[in-house]
Amino acid sequence: MKGKPRLLLVNNYSMENAYALWEQGKSGSHHVWGKVELEARGNVEVEIFQHEKYPFLNRIGNFFKIKHLDQQLRILTYGKHFDILYAPYSWSNTRLLTVLKWVGLYRKPILVTIHQPFMKMNSSNSFFRWLSKKFLFQYDGIIFLSEKLKEHTIEALNIKDKHDLAKIDTAQWGPDTKYYDKVVSNEEDSLTYFISAGHTARDYVTLIEAFKKMDHQLRIFCTPNSKPSVKELPANVTINASFIPYEELLKYYKESIAILIPLKYPDSKEGCQGMTSLQDVVALGKPAVITENPMINIDAAKEGFGITVGKGDVNGWVDAIELLAKDKNRFRQMSEQARRVYLQKFNSELFAEELERAVFKIRLR
Repeated sequence: MKGKPRLLLVNNYSMENAYALWEQGKSGSHHVWGKVELEARGNVEVEIFQHEKYPFLNRIGNFFKIKHLDQQLRILTYGKHFDILYAPYSWSNTRLLTVLKWVGLYRKPILVTIHQPFMKMNSSNSFFRWLSKKFLFQYDGIIFLSEKLKEHTIEALNIKDKHDLAKIDTAQWGPDTKYYDKVVSNEEDSLTYFISAGHTARDYVTLIEAFKKMDHQLRIFCTPNSKPSVKELPANVTINASFIPYEELLKYYKESIAILIPLKYPDSKEGCQGMTSLQDVVALGKPAVITENPMINIDAAKEGFGITVGKGDVNGWVDAIELLAKDKNRFRQMSEQARRVYLQKFNSELFAEELERAVFKIRLR
């Protein structure tokens, strides 16, 4: 590679739209996975690759269990325009490409981030674990978004080879350092409800059961697929399962007392669930209550900006919420700690530093 390394960025959804929203000031740069910060640093060029051009190819790919087939086929003819393929959602965007790399038909370096257990790595079947390891090391750079997930992967796949271990890094994906400066939360006395938003691995049923025991107001923002199925919704809980732009969701966040992140998933799929919502927590300086997840780098309880509860622990949720509602000093301390973590440990600039380091490791090989 001569000159600046050129990254081609691919993603699961319309990255072009995410970048446009950032340009319009309607969303943070972290939704473009380091492009903004890398280019601001001046050492790496990043091009966003069109997410979909021929929808019929994706329909064919879905039939054969190959997601984003259209994108991957077009990448095969686009090699002269970039040096490194950058896939923040790894296996989902590169299934065909990793197979072709394995058999020697595709040679471009691929850099990925890993935030969930990688392809059958937790299987009890040794062949599936062997296969998982083979596919994982078709990648030239592997950035885990969790130190514990990295350690678990190394152990589960019995990774010992120095060359393989040299490909592995850790970086904490974090929120935009500039976007949230203009988002100022309301005064403490005007905060009227708790909020919970998200659609991946959410346990809204447990959360609703907790609020049945309290008078506090809860607002849930989800999708039709993640909408909780409950026989009777208490009067103090409202659910919005329709699409809401992030800029509008922020208005509700600002008026909330705290952000609640209830999680539910099998142990075999334990990864970075809840991490995206934690970005809103620290960037907005809000206290949080979150289901325990040891795979997340940022521990809300240890860092002092949140309370953790066990999976499905209704009484644990009640105790945590009542504490935040009644203990004003604790509430203020958590808010301050959330901002401290945002500035010092959990932001987009720190992620970009590690991402750039991984890019140049590939370049020097």
